[in-house]
Amino acid sequence: MFRKVLAASTAAILVSLTLSVPASTAATKVSNGVPCTKAGTTTKVSGFTYRCAKNALVKNSKLTWLSVECLDSIKSFQGAVKAQSTLNNSTEQIKLLTTQYESISAILAATTTALDNAKAAITKTQATMNATTDPTLKGKLAVEVRELADAIIKLTNSRLKLNNQVRDLDKERKLLTTAPQQLKNAAADAKSNANLLCTKGL
Repeated sequence: MFRKVLAASTAAILVSLTLSVPASTAATKVSNGVPCTKAGTTTKVSGFTYRCAKNALVKNSKLTWLSVECLDSIKSFQGAVKAQSTLNNSTEQIKLLTTQYESISAILAATTTALDNAKAAITKTQATMNATTDPTLKGKLAVEVRELADAIIKLTNSRLKLNNQVRDLDKERKLLTTAPQQLKNAAADAKSNANLLCTKGL
């Protein structure tokens, strides 16, 4: 009888101890920041995937579970930072583009002037050719008109190409001028998103 009572009492005590085990000794729920041991290991919790890795946003970080969304956002932030570093010499690039822009613009202006002069010359030559009755002079002026017409075609094509070059150089120069600030903003936004998605316990 005494043994039965003792056995029952012992069982009751064990049940009581089991129920009173602190939460910290129970199975730890996987979430951002929870320590893990094997890098690259993945697990799913409530439909979300976590990977055992080091948080690149934290200095001297150790292996912890991180959601794939957290890791992707960190990768986006690192990409934005890398993009910023490629524009460290943007000032020199802008100077070079400005020099090219000014040079091409000067050539464009000279080409436009030459084209205008050619158009004026062909109009004047045609008028003279139409007014003369001298066959020799008329033939000579006809050749001159053809040469001027050919020059006008070439100058028109050159001006079109130069216009496109000037436009492209100006566009690239403006892009380089605004790009550093835009990339800085993009990096700041990416870091903010990463910090949010990597919140401990999320």
